[in-house]
Amino acid sequence: MAGSSDDYWFEPKRHGYGATPTNWKGWLATSAFAIMLPLVSVPWLLALTDETRLAGLTIWALAMLYAVWTFTKFAKRKTNGEWLWRWNGKPYREILEEKAKE
Repeated sequence: MAGSSDDYWFEPKRHGYGATPTNWKGWLATSAFAIMLPLVSVPWLLALTDETRLAGLTIWALAMLYAVWTFTKFAKRKTNGEWLWRWNGKPYREILEEKAKE
């Protein structure tokens, strides 16, 4: 995917799996996501009664899974590089291949 650096809001992490924000847009998107989850969750969960608890918790859990899945897809699309397991910026498969050659 070719484009300017402004097209990318995230960079792959140097250690582990995933990405980290690299500009204000990435930080804003991540912050908004992190703030919105509890702002939506707390009133929803507090409104549950004994009669609605099971259905309400099920709907809440599915909504949270969907929100995380959607944000992850968005972040992957806005990442400058591939999401891989890395150590020190190097993909694990390369490390394993080097160890296999030794």
